[in-house]
Amino acid sequence: MRKKKHPEHVNHERWLVSYADFITLLFAFFVVMFAVSQVDSKRMGRFTEAFSKAVGADIFPGKGDTVLPALAEAEKPDVESKGELPPELKKMRAALADLAMKSEALQGLEILQRRSELVLRLSDNVFFDTGEDALKAPALVMIEALAPELVKRNVDVRVEGHTDNRPISTPRFHSNWELSTGRATAVIVKLAATGMSTSRLAAAGYGEFRPVADNATDEGRKQNRRVDLVVSVDLGPDPEEPAKP
Repeated sequence: MRKKKHPEHVNHERWLVSYADFITLLFAFFVVMFAVSQVDSKRMGRFTEAFSKAVGADIFPGKGDTVLPALAEAEKPDVESKGELPPELKKMRAALADLAMKSEALQGLEILQRRSELVLRLSDNVFFDTGEDALKAPALVMIEALAPELVKRNVDVRVEGHTDNRPISTPRFHSNWELSTGRATAVIVKLAATGMSTSRLAAAGYGEFRPVADNATDEGRKQNRRVDLVVSVDLGPDPEEPAKP
């Protein structure tokens, strides 16, 4: 005689599994927040300043702000920042502004402030032919005019190359990454040749990924094709760190 099957029991408490996972994640979140609140504020401040300087974005914005606006600000590298410039860069800014008014070689130079750094912005069309990384004659003159002010001061210079969003594919440059990096390197080599210490020089290529204008127009693309000399000062070692033997 065939046994009669009993209907399967429906588990109405399956939602508890998802609920338990949610509570676990929420607990982990508050543990992390508590741990962060116990971090030495001075050490965290030095870390965030160094990290923000490296990536170009404030990872912990001020009170009342969120992280998203800070990251959005990184999308606008041409926006003037109201941060405090170190005294050495204040002197440099004033000297370069005066020099730009007197020197025809520096016509078109833009001097911007990005947090505690100076950005010396140079137009791509003055520096390079389309799709090339060889410095043009006006570029050599401009760098030579800038060099004395950079060499005599205790500053670091990071040269950033930027392009518009039009793709490139040549035997030498397979992408805008390579083109922008090649151009930044060409400027570095020239700066080193003027007498600036190579230990204070660095090059970076950002391709089309840090635009300052809309790539949909010719004028916007022209603004995006640029070379930025980002000038900063070494704030020195952490006074609280013990000296290495």
